[in-house]
Amino acid sequence: MGAPSFPPIGVPGQYHPGKFIWFDLVTDDLAAARKFYGAVFGWQFRPVDGAPASYTVVEHAGRDIAGMFVKAPPAGATRAARWLSLISVSDPAAAARYVESQGGSVIVPPAAIAGRGTHVLFRDPQGAVFGVLESESGDPADTPVADGDFFWLDLLARDPEQAAKFYGGLAGYEIHLRDIGPGVKRAVLASGGYSRAGIAPIPAPVKQPGWLPYILVDGVAGTLDKVRAAGGKVLVEPRADLLDGNLAVIADPRGGVLGVVDWTPSNDVGSK
Repeated sequence: MGAPSFPPIGVPGQYHPGKFIWFDLVTDDLAAARKFYGAVFGWQFRPVDGAPASYTVVEHAGRDIAGMFVKAPPAGATRAARWLSLISVSDPAAAARYVESQGGSVIVPPAAIAGRGTHVLFRDPQGAVFGVLESESGDPADTPVADGDFFWLDLLARDPEQAAKFYGGLAGYEIHLRDIGPGVKRAVLASGGYSRAGIAPIPAPVKQPGWLPYILVDGVAGTLDKVRAAGGKVLVEPRADLLDGNLAVIADPRGGVLGVVDWTPSNDVGSK
């Protein structure tokens, strides 16, 4: 039996450098993840035949949006699940050289995956984990996002300006800085005419810099009811100063963290 081939994720010949094109959940309990995310977001799941670590594709609204696979947490880990976010690049090996030259580190070196492309997993200079992917099948198109899909990302960083420079050099982003308080700036990373992600100061309760993906939802309060009923936790409750109460942060039962946001143009988070 040959190596498994992963399903295509994009439009052949179409590439959007700097776009976050794939998301993977690393968890020690795949059955629990399927139960939780199916109940909260209505996701469906399709195992990849013969794939290692029981790799499973997440489907929503007729398309593949993410993956999940099983891996035991490292010794001393405070949580048993983590979401990984992957950026489209044209040359993963060059990205690895850049990251190391800037003080970051390679966690998983360039690896070619049949049907998926070549990916690399990194830790940036401030400690946030992320990945890059040169997709074999092209990148997903820039189309409107449906409720239940990945919509936005924020990097929580100790030094947003320095982080913006690092990622700008990595993926060629345009960087837009906004003052959000005395001496405090928020950055927005843009490419191809779209805002792709934000970079904000790490809040006091959070100890480790990291990328936080957000899922678009129709009603934050109702979504949080589903999170609690499915055994998850609400880490950040809706507040008036966070998008007028239309944003929250949740954790699945094994500790995988996501944001949820009910976005309209009138409560702009800096996205598309």
